[in-house]
Amino acid sequence: MYRYIYQYRQYFVGYPVIYSHLTSICNMIILKIHNTKYQTTMKTVDSNICVIGDTHGHLQLALCIAARWQREEKLTFDAVFLCGDVGTFTHDRQLDSTTRRHAKSNPGELEFLYQWSRNPQPEWLSRIFTPIEKNGLGLLCPVIMVHGNHEGFEHLAAIVPAGIPSAPAGIDDLPGVDSQGFIKYLPSGWTVRLSGGVLAGGVGGIEHGQRTADYQKLAYLTDEAILSLLEGPSLDLLVTHQGPASTQGSKGSSQLQLLLDAEKSRVWCHGHSITDKQIRRTGKTTIVPLGDVAFTVKGPAAGDPGKDGWCILQFGDTIYTKRARPEFWRDYRLRKWVSDKNGLLICPDLKI
Repeated sequence: MYRYIYQYRQYFVGYPVIYSHLTSICNMIILKIHNTKYQTTMKTVDSNICVIGDTHGHLQLALCIAARWQREEKLTFDAVFLCGDVGTFTHDRQLDSTTRRHAKSNPGELEFLYQWSRNPQPEWLSRIFTPIEKNGLGLLCPVIMVHGNHEGFEHLAAIVPAGIPSAPAGIDDLPGVDSQGFIKYLPSGWTVRLSGGVLAGGVGGIEHGQRTADYQKLAYLTDEAILSLLEGPSLDLLVTHQGPASTQGSKGSSQLQLLLDAEKSRVWCHGHSITDKQIRRTGKTTIVPLGDVAFTVKGPAAGDPGKDGWCILQFGDTIYTKRARPEFWRDYRLRKWVSDKNGLLICPDLKI
């Protein structure tokens, strides 16, 4: 049923009035099916999850702050999710023009290329995932990403398994993205069951036609991924790169909007272009837009971590949401970082 509704919507995109009426009818049908079929699938879970906005290569910054936030909040994360634009380039030829341009003034853009994709990796990276009692930062949970539109698509295409599983994947089923497998990839349309019971789903990429750049095929949303989530069970957490059209306007996606209309998830976190920064409740879904965490490169805030890029979600009978640039962010200003003999940047928490 979902597939027919989704397919017929596409034929009327060029006719806005007809499209609007058809959309309303489809949404009512979808919501009716959803409430009938899946009304008992939402389970109460007790779980702490961190979700991070676009990293654009700044993985040390993103994950070191997450690790410290976990310690200061006296929590244990079941997972850390990344909302795409991770910058998963493994070769210079994979770089898009925007990333090349930004990398001229911000070396953090190419951190994955020069550190995470290397084998062996720089030794300081493993300390992020090492227990505190062994002189690490104690981020022991899985780190899971969806892809954005600024990625090493040649690399991601080589590691993603064919097809979309009908059942939730386990953490060990997710392919590793970096050379040591610290970062896991949640392909579009997949779901994953976390240790605390949370069921999370992901959709990577952006809607076709919204950017003038000619990205590779994987950079765009696919009908199959969206339909897979529509036809599956309700989610506790949906992580996408782009947000829905109803909250992000022309920067959002009408394709992804169907997931919101169907109330497929209790919480929806996304990054990409943000026109509306407010955390909103729409029906049964709480939508959390997350900012870019990369260093600011111009103006009085140059060298500061981005704002509103980190979020803690606490799942239980109710959901607690805290989005912030944690109050200790000044400890992570670019001027506090050091470089090794090869010019590789090292986060202050990882200095030996």
